Amino acid sequence: MNILLDELVVILTTGLIPFLRISAMLLAAPLVSLQVVNVRIRITLAFLLTVFFFDQIEIPAVNPLSVLWFILIAIELMIGIFLALVLQIVNAAIVTAGQSISMSMGLGMAQTIDPNAGQVPVIASFLVVLSTLIFLSLGGHLFLIELLLQSFSAIPIGGGDIDFTASIWNLTIWSSMAFLGAVLIALPVMLIMMLINLCIGVVTRAAPALNIFAVGFPAMLLGGLILIIVFMANFGTRIQWLWLEGFDVAQNLWVVQNG
Repeated sequence: MNILLDELVVILTTGLIPFLRISAMLLAAPLVSLQVVNVRIRITLAFLLTVFFFDQIEIPAVNPLSVLWFILIAIELMIGIFLALVLQIVNAAIVTAGQSISMSMGLGMAQTIDPNAGQVPVIASFLVVLSTLIFLSLGGHLFLIELLLQSFSAIPIGGGDIDFTASIWNLTIWSSMAFLGAVLIALPVMLIMMLINLCIGVVTRAAPALNIFAVGFPAMLLGGLILIIVFMANFGTRIQWLWLEGFDVAQNLWVVQNG
């Protein structure tokens, strides 16, 4: 009986380490991190993935009461969160693009509740839905599982020979995509909306009696909606490119130390 109890304790303590990496990633990963996904579902999914990966990864035997065990826990949590943050930067770029387009159309005050980003403008909410559909069409949900499995071979339990300073620097560089990606998506619409605003300003200057709120706001709103329809294919292409870049960065995030 004592032997079985000791074996159970060993399994639980060793299985907890990969479970924390998986659960940390699922906590912040796109789609799974949505508030509509129950916490019990995330825990169950993390547990099932841990059971599935358990025989395929090498877990060092560490005393659960030692300092090293707690260090391993901290490292695994950091690895899981960093992997998820790479993909969340794509979501940040899309939300920023939607906010920029909404402001240029005069819809900055029109807010909706997004389960992931909180209150966002309506255009940003629309782009988030479009992004989620593209993420699923690219097999992003399957990529998350593949990324987790690959991470255990590329980054053994405890970090192995990973240069965390260089890896964090890679993540910092990639975080600039939150703004660059937003510009790539929103720039065509914003430039044309700026020209529309300029034309409205010229008309208002030429005819001061003209009510700018009666003419300008409907013109910007109508022009913005037409531009969104015209550039819809461009939105999809840019968002798909961002997700593919995010997948590639997530797979090559970690830098191995030389020597």
